[in-house]
Amino acid sequence: MEFQAVIMAGGRGTRMGCITEGAAKALIPVGQHPLLYYPAKLLEKWGFEEAILIVPSSQSGQFSTAIGQMGLSLKFDIVQINDDDDLGTAEALRIVAPKIKRDVLVLSGDLISDIALQVFADKHRRQNAAATILMAEESLAFADMDDTKLKGNQGAELIVALDKDDNDRVCVFVDEGDVEGGDLPMSRRMLENHPQLMFCKDLYDGHLYLLKKWVVDYVAANPTLKSLQCDLLPKLISSQFKRRSPKAEAASSGYATPSLHSSLDESEPRGLMASSLPPTDIRRFVPQDHWFDSCKAGASIPGTREAEELYGCYAYIMEAGHCVRANTMQLYAEICRTFSHSKLSSLACENIPNVHPSVSKKEKSQACSESVIDAKCTIGERCSIKKSTISKHCTIGDRVRITNSIIMDHVTIKDGCTLHNTIVCSNAYINEQCSLTNCQVGEKCTVNAKTHSKNEELNNDSHEF
Repeated sequence: MEFQAVIMAGGRGTRMGCITEGAAKALIPVGQHPLLYYPAKLLEKWGFEEAILIVPSSQSGQFSTAIGQMGLSLKFDIVQINDDDDLGTAEALRIVAPKIKRDVLVLSGDLISDIALQVFADKHRRQNAAATILMAEESLAFADMDDTKLKGNQGAELIVALDKDDNDRVCVFVDEGDVEGGDLPMSRRMLENHPQLMFCKDLYDGHLYLLKKWVVDYVAANPTLKSLQCDLLPKLISSQFKRRSPKAEAASSGYATPSLHSSLDESEPRGLMASSLPPTDIRRFVPQDHWFDSCKAGASIPGTREAEELYGCYAYIMEAGHCVRANTMQLYAEICRTFSHSKLSSLACENIPNVHPSVSKKEKSQACSESVIDAKCTIGERCSIKKSTISKHCTIGDRVRITNSIIMDHVTIKDGCTLHNTIVCSNAYINEQCSLTNCQVGEKCTVNAKTHSKNEELNNDSHEF
């Protein structure tokens, strides 16, 4: 395989509320599969045979069990990270860097997308990019979702500047919160080489990146880099406009002119004049042949704009399909609400009924086609289930009404309950005649009979028995 793959599933899910108290974020259910299934299936669909999977050490057993139940041919090399270290994505990539021997596709374990990876990789090859970033307009990423619920819960708002005449070359990539006093610093060299930029504040970072091997080496050598999005990419994108070496700065033409027949001995420093650079200067890591290949192809002539730049970083903008991350409780709930069973089946590349064949459901109970009821569930008499997900091994009593809700594994809901816009975590027990609206019920929580709650987070500590 030309590329390796790394799935980032080591996050603690701190923005997921009670949902991740007893389970890894990447293993919470979306439809009839854990969240991890969707990025893993994406890799398998496009020919990947194995992937490095980064997981929290305390939940490695859960991941091993889930992987065994997913039925994928994709093989996982599971790498555990310490839960207490609270590592960022760049730090996690640094841990697995010794395993990476070639260009690598890095994707988040909470990504749901039907991107054509072959087309994405073709752009990376064609541009000889140091990094290619999956992005989508927010109108696509959050299609059909309730904007009022998502406001302020989409993560960092990015300011991105693209050179549309240069195949969506990324020239600016910063978090809006890092812009002091409303001033956006931009280098003169960048503005001279890319005078016509399109600035965007409505692009959504899909957290799927194709990186050159030398970029991974740079991450491995720079412990100050914590996050791929917040640290590596801004540094990588701003540094692409640097001159190649201090000696080139002093040259009359401004640039060193290498011979195409120069030795590419790997024992020598890989950047031009690299010996005069600090150990963590990014120019030390850009291979000589990264530039030479461009010269051979006629794309760069020393002294032209292309030759003046170290490398290029590009965006791949999705214009159709799905590209969204379940990285907050609000987004997760909206994904479960808006992604119909047929849509999830298409993403999972399978055709299975929305009600699993093993479900025991009384004849007079109804579940709409947009709901999902997973294996080994029992549904009592005269129940109504609309636009909801009910995970494995749940027991639903008689005359229960569930709307726009998510019920996780091994939940019991007794007779006469009504749930609306509510998330119920695994092993919870809801007694008779309860009415819950816009609530979150914690793992193993027991809700007293005839409880009527709105806009509350319920757990055993919040109840007196």
